[in-house]
Amino acid sequence: MQTTLGILTALVLAVSAFLGYSNWGAYKEKIADRQKEENTRDNTLRPKLKSTLEERDETKAQKEEQMELAKAKGEEVEAQQAKLDALKKDIAAKEAQVSEQKLALDALKEQLKEMGDLKELAGKMKRMNDELVELQSNIDVSISKLNNMIAEKTRTAAIVQSYEEENDWRNANVSNPKLATRISSIFDTYGFVTLPVGNNAGVVGGSTLEVVRDSSVVATLLVKTVEAGTAAAEIVPGSVQADTVLMVGDEIRAAQAKQTAPKPDAAVDLAPVESDAAPADEVAPADVDADAEEVTPAAEADAAPAAEADPFQ
Repeated sequence: MQTTLGILTALVLAVSAFLGYSNWGAYKEKIADRQKEENTRDNTLRPKLKSTLEERDETKAQKEEQMELAKAKGEEVEAQQAKLDALKKDIAAKEAQVSEQKLALDALKEQLKEMGDLKELAGKMKRMNDELVELQSNIDVSISKLNNMIAEKTRTAAIVQSYEEENDWRNANVSNPKLATRISSIFDTYGFVTLPVGNNAGVVGGSTLEVVRDSSVVATLLVKTVEAGTAAAEIVPGSVQADTVLMVGDEIRAAQAKQTAPKPDAAVDLAPVESDAAPADEVAPADVDADAEEVTPAAEADAAPAAEADPFQ
């Protein structure tokens, strides 16, 4: 009995050992498979998971960007929609204007039918435009001629006025009020001076001139002989200021007021005087007396030496 139990025990142990050995091999295979799976997970799945997580993060960022873009696009769509609504309103208004213009055009066509052929009207309008251009050209020419005539009239009026002024002071036996000249030479023996200007400058025979020095009148001259570019004048006796000697270069101007000229000295033979002097019967008696008193100084001039010739003979 004990032997049988021992044999059975040995068989059980043998079977157990066999089963244990078989299980140990399977266990080692499972461990190897587990290690292989872990290696695969660590070397393949983890990097893939990491890349997947990174892609997820990038996708989230892109999603946020796309959401921002979508929001901006939404605002842009709203703005475009507002513009579209405004354009629709404008289109409606334009359509109304087109309708009105179409009605006006239809009415115009009816009027044109009543007026006649458009080609004939175009020809008439062209001829009228040509006539208007020609008329405008004629008007421009007339205006130019009128302006020239006005300018000529103004120039002529100025010349006439200057002639009238000259005629007035010549008729008044007065030299040109604007006369400004100087003594060119002096003949003390005969009581004469000569001037470098004459009739062309407005010197009038028989008129009175004033000798000016330092803005003061120092002597009076009576014009005796006038030529185109020269003149001679007598020094009026008693007109020279005290302590004054006339000199070549003294300024001469026309007398400020008309004075009656004294008669020339009978002892001096002078050339004919070209003047518009008043007739002798118009001279006042006082002037005649003054002429009589001036004969004596002139007679004294005859006693002077004959070495200085009379330039006016």
